Amino acid sequence: MNGNNQNNNQACPTCQSTSNAFVTGAAVGAALGVAIALLFSPGNGEQNRKTFMKAANNTRKYLGEKIEEAEEALEDFKEDTTEFIHQVEKKAAPIRRHTAKYASEELENTEETGRDTRKKFFKGVKI
Repeated sequence: MNGNNQNNNQACPTCQSTSNAFVTGAAVGAALGVAIALLFSPGNGEQNRKTFMKAANNTRKYLGEKIEEAEEALEDFKEDTTEFIHQVEKKAAPIRRHTAKYASEELENTEETGRDTRKKFFKGVKI
C-alpha cells in the first residue's frame, strides 16, 4: 500500500477527471502537431513517415506509462478501501454485539411488562 499523496489525489473523482482530460488533450495535441508538421515539413515522404512513426511511438509510450500509473493508483485505491472496510468492520463488531444484547434485553423487558399488564387487567375481570 502506498501512502503517497499523489496516488491518494489520483483516487478522487475530480483529480481523475482532470487527469483523464489531460491525457486525452495530450494525445489529441500530439496527433494534431504531427499532422500539421507533416503538412508543412520540407522533408520527403520517407523522412515524414519516419518522423510520424517516431512521434506515434513516443505518444504510444507516453499513453502506456499513463495507463500503468492509473492502474497502480487504482490498485492502491482498492487496497486502501479494503483496509478501511476491515477497520470499520472491526470497530463496528463490538457495537453490533452491544446493540443486539441491548435489543434482546429490551425485548425481554417488553414481554415481561406485557405479561404483568395482562395479569393486572384480567385480575379484576370475571368471564
